[in-house]
Amino acid sequence: MTKISEKVQELKDHAQHAEQEISAAQKETGKKVDAAINSAKAQAKVRQDNFKTEVAARKAAAASDWGTLQAEHNKRIEKIKNTIAAKKDIHDRKVATRRADDAEGYASASIDYALMAIDDAEIATLEAIDARAYAESLS
Repeated sequence: MTKISEKVQELKDHAQHAEQEISAAQKETGKKVDAAINSAKAQAKVRQDNFKTEVAARKAAAASDWGTLQAEHNKRIEKIKNTIAAKKDIHDRKVATRRADDAEGYASASIDYALMAIDDAEIATLEAIDARAYAESLS
């Protein structure tokens, strides 16, 4: 899994790139703005497809991991059934680790969602620039 700090840096870089594209589009002609819109849409589609693929892979991995986790858990329980304190320590550590993994997964998914929101904002802004340029050309 990608570190959260790396995902945040990706989000920052992506937002900066969108800002640069929008700024450049405000100075361009209609054809160049159309090209920027099409490029932004294509990049957004790739990001969304990658996200969907990653979600599907995580679901499959989670299903597979669950069976393995259950089997490992049952072995551990057999091994430590006479030592309640040890059983509690292992359970607490496992729960804490699972919660940390879940929190990191949620943070990562939230960043992916923010990246896609930036894509949508960039496309909407580029289309607004294009619409304004067209409206002004009719004057």
